[in-house]
Amino acid sequence: MNTAKSLNGQTVLVTRNERQAGVFKQKIESLNGHAVLTSLIRFEPTLTKVKVEAFWKDLETSDWLVFTSVNGASFFLKYLQDHHLHMDLSHLKIAAVGEKTSAYLKQHGFKVDVVPKRFIAEELADALVEHVLPGEQVFVAKGHLSRDVVKHTLIPLGIEVKEWILYKTVKDEEGMAALKAALMEQSFDFITFTSSSTVHSFMHAMKADAARLAESDTSFVTIGPLTKEALLQYGIRSETPETYTIDGMLDLMCRLSERKLKH
Repeated sequence: MNTAKSLNGQTVLVTRNERQAGVFKQKIESLNGHAVLTSLIRFEPTLTKVKVEAFWKDLETSDWLVFTSVNGASFFLKYLQDHHLHMDLSHLKIAAVGEKTSAYLKQHGFKVDVVPKRFIAEELADALVEHVLPGEQVFVAKGHLSRDVVKHTLIPLGIEVKEWILYKTVKDEEGMAALKAALMEQSFDFITFTSSSTVHSFMHAMKADAARLAESDTSFVTIGPLTKEALLQYGIRSETPETYTIDGMLDLMCRLSERKLKH
């Protein structure tokens, strides 16, 4: 990102999960912006010890390990640790949905073989089509809201896909209450969404007040096309960066900020 750019003191509402929002906040403040954090969703593990044997077997017999999010990678590693699964995973080729997920895996000693150019499930599935051979088995680590794009793309090609739901996304009721309080106390230049689930939680919390926000000078910024589409379901338009990352969102907000000042 070009550090010469600035948010010009504008206020950004970050609706990301509390555990993941810190870096976003730091980057906003480094660009002369003011960040307000409200956690609208949180993540809970779904796998129990009962599943350990089947989990182990599927990993041992798989050729590919696929991660559709950083959360999927994080809960995967935690499950291994919690249940003392000291496994040799060197036989597995690894695919990650985007650069953040890839970077997280590399930090934990994994070699990532496939990362699509655009960080969405369709691109990940298309990238896998080019690398996975018929007859190979793919282990997909995901959350309960993740779409089945990889599975539906690969199975017709004679590729076996084992999906493992490692975590679920739930509403953060405390965060929703904090959101309502924040919106009563101040206005925002930007409201950001990094997932469809945060959009739905936001709308659930705001209800009638969302229409008022949509008619205000607040700009809505969504990380990618699926999140943009989720917000549009409520009749609210948003801006989306060309690169579906936090840095892409910040770069876009800096440009929008400059445009606002000129008007």
